[in-house]
Amino acid sequence: MKPRTQVSLKQIAAETNLSISTVSRVLRNKGEISEETRQKVLECAKKLNYRPNLLIQGIQTGRTGNIGIMVPPFDEHWSRVIEGIHDTLVEYDYAGIMLWDSCFGKILSQKEKEAFMLKQMHRLIDRRVDGVILWPRVSEVYGAHLDELESRNLPVVTIDHELDFSDSVITDERLGAELVAQHLYQLGHRRIAHLSGHQEWTWAKLRRRYFEEALSAYPDVTYILQVGSDFVEEIPPLIRQMLEKRPTAVFSFSDWAAFEIYKVAAEMGLRIPEDLSVVGYSDSNKFTQLIPPPLTTVRQKSRQIGIEAARILMERLSGKEKSAKRVRTVIDCELVIRKSTRAI
Repeated sequence: MKPRTQVSLKQIAAETNLSISTVSRVLRNKGEISEETRQKVLECAKKLNYRPNLLIQGIQTGRTGNIGIMVPPFDEHWSRVIEGIHDTLVEYDYAGIMLWDSCFGKILSQKEKEAFMLKQMHRLIDRRVDGVILWPRVSEVYGAHLDELESRNLPVVTIDHELDFSDSVITDERLGAELVAQHLYQLGHRRIAHLSGHQEWTWAKLRRRYFEEALSAYPDVTYILQVGSDFVEEIPPLIRQMLEKRPTAVFSFSDWAAFEIYKVAAEMGLRIPEDLSVVGYSDSNKFTQLIPPPLTTVRQKSRQIGIEAARILMERLSGKEKSAKRVRTVIDCELVIRKSTRAI
């Protein structure tokens, strides 16, 4: 195998009988250069397969052209978010470095997770990323290291979570909650439960708050709340506790948690939707259409969320967004009605 070689400005200068500074100005498109000289340099660079050394440019400009992306591809929703981020960064000629808060397949304690998250963030900082896009669980750890981030003047955009120092992109939780409450009430449900997400996260708090506010418009509704857990293995017992209170409908904080409701309901001899209507959130996987019965759910605009997160970050870096006030972008959603809900 031949050793890797990097074509340098010095080599192009020698080939063209020009100075290194002239070659540099041509390749950076800076300064006044005759068209003849420009073409001479560009043709030589093409012949030698020259590629710019972005590491050196980063030292010179203070920008690496890299963005840290701490958004794990857990499901189709997050994969589509990442797709939107990727495509937008490419438009702006930026590259993403993807890291997230755990290694799939490894079971870590909470202490180990926090240590691993911090190490991942240091990996990004040490590689001098120009900005970071975060999802909720990681943003909590970033919040604990606010001084370090602010001292580096590193712009941050969070998705589905809000921090004092970051811009954010969130789904219209009020709209989603109101659509679910209205749908279940119109079907005749009066004992309605909500399996809520972990209350440390902005999206979970807003989803719960707006659902409770929407149900408060219906005084004849009995509301049953069950706060979920950050640990998947703790969810089924919580669902059982909730279903023992015999709601006729449940609004789940996510599609995967709705699927857990399906399983626990079956163990308890409850039929969906005959005995229990179920609504999920995200419409993130094709299984929402394939599980029996197909799941009624709130559909988030996943790819658009990613696009907006990357766009906001690019505007911060370009100087177009100069306001010290944090940008908060809200993306709408829609209710997709399938066969997991029915009138009673």
